Amino acid sequence: MFAMLHVTEGLDTGRLFELGAEAITLGRNAENTIVLNDTAVSGVHTKIMRDEAGQFTIHDMQSTNGTFLNGREHGASDLRHGDTIRIGSTTFVFELRQEARRIDGAGQDEAAVQVEKEKGGGPRIVLPEVDASALTMGDLVRRYQLGLLLDSLDRALSVAEGTQEVLSCALEAALAATESRQGVVLSIDAKSGELHPSVSRDLGQLDGQLDGQAASRPVSFSKSLAFDVAAGCGTHVGPIKVDEVPIAEGETRAEGPIVLACMIPTTSTTVGVIYLHSSTGFPHDAVESVEAIGRRVGSALSASRWQVDFELLFSSTIDAIMNTIQAKDVYTRGHSERVRHYSKLLAKELGLTGQELYRVTLGAALHDIGKIGMPDSVLKFNKEARLTEEQMVEVRKHPSHGARILGDITFLQDVIPAAELHHEDWDGGGYPHGLSGEDIPLIARIVAVADTYDAITTDRPYQKGKSYEEGHEILRKISGKRLEPSLVEHFIAGWHRHRKAPARTYDATHKVSEEDVAAARSAAAEVGSEPGLETQATPPVSPDIDDALEQIIQIG
Repeated sequence: MFAMLHVTEGLDTGRLFELGAEAITLGRNAENTIVLNDTAVSGVHTKIMRDEAGQFTIHDMQSTNGTFLNGREHGASDLRHGDTIRIGSTTFVFELRQEARRIDGAGQDEAAVQVEKEKGGGPRIVLPEVDASALTMGDLVRRYQLGLLLDSLDRALSVAEGTQEVLSCALEAALAATESRQGVVLSIDAKSGELHPSVSRDLGQLDGQLDGQAASRPVSFSKSLAFDVAAGCGTHVGPIKVDEVPIAEGETRAEGPIVLACMIPTTSTTVGVIYLHSSTGFPHDAVESVEAIGRRVGSALSASRWQVDFELLFSSTIDAIMNTIQAKDVYTRGHSERVRHYSKLLAKELGLTGQELYRVTLGAALHDIGKIGMPDSVLKFNKEARLTEEQMVEVRKHPSHGARILGDITFLQDVIPAAELHHEDWDGGGYPHGLSGEDIPLIARIVAVADTYDAITTDRPYQKGKSYEEGHEILRKISGKRLEPSLVEHFIAGWHRHRKAPARTYDATHKVSEEDVAAARSAAAEVGSEPGLETQATPPVSPDIDDALEQIIQIG
């Protein structure tokens, strides 16, 4: 048991103060345990003490305006749960609360175990007491089956993709839990407020079907009843009013079916209704079962929508960062986007999928984030054909800057190597750490190929961009030095495969000939260029890489 003072009126309304074994004082002076900024309060106004038996007592410290307990002035008095204390313009409520306990089952009666928030009050989760003598074997079996069903639903919801799959799981579980043969899940349109059927099942159609799959066709429902349930009027179970039963043209109206309709709630609103039909009635625990399913599905939908909102926000943030990066250097406009495209192409060629593929493309998008901290005089406003050695010193700092920027973002830790190490060379001659070979993480080695290729094939103030095919030859020239040889060949193979090169089985060891270059250009002209990857016509590459091109590769 512990005690709290909850401020309900005054400047500190809403605050909670915990009372311990030590005496506390309340007043205007700074040395008080609880300081009240109120001219009607004395320097040391009131003291609260706890005796050995745990009883709390309040004492007025001969204050000017008095201490009031439950509306009456008191000099000293024992405190009870719910007492109100007024000091000047501040009112407190004295509250006794249970200590938080954890479920561990050690030496406890399981039916009495409870969970409570750490000393903060709020809702408690209590394991209800059950009269075992009132339970039949049928009750026990139903309870056990429902537990298994809800566990199966949880598993299905954890892997469901999109709203339709989640709602489909909800309907399948509701039909199974209530032994119904027909049902529909209605979704509420967030803008119009209209209810629309999203998923329907008529298991009666399974009879005579060979594939064993439930057919999906519209199931009749009462719109007014569904609206009532969605509006918070509770769960409906029972026959529909006769005049609410929809009928097809030419049919006669009959008594409505027995219906169970239950809302799908989220933390802030109702997002849908589970609507079930039965010709014979529902099990006695059907309402409890469907409500449990609705709550689980509501939580899943809420989490899914938060995830979508986060991904949209995150994607927009990444695009904004990329635009900020390219604003530092007008000559590399679109560079991060192209490097992301090339990195994804190479990663797919290596067989990466799922989260691995996502990390590579994200790391590629952010690989030059360190250039945000680069002086504008180095790239943005530089008009010289070549960078000076002093400027190159600043350029070589950007990987370390990028690592520091991303280092403060917990969920981007996996992509830091793409920003920090994409200028490390396969032979150990790169920067900033001089790593070599497989000591360089794969994500950085992939981005290095993509970054180098884009640097070679785009125009810079001191170098005309090479054609894509010439870029392949240059990649091979620096293969084993700047870049990992196998990644270079995989990149070129993937490039030819996705760029619709001449139809033949591509040999990764094959050197591109003049005829291959001409054929590739012709094929590219026929299919059209991809956005941001325009084909270029430039003079043939020289046998050796000149200093200007070497500097371009180092800048990225």
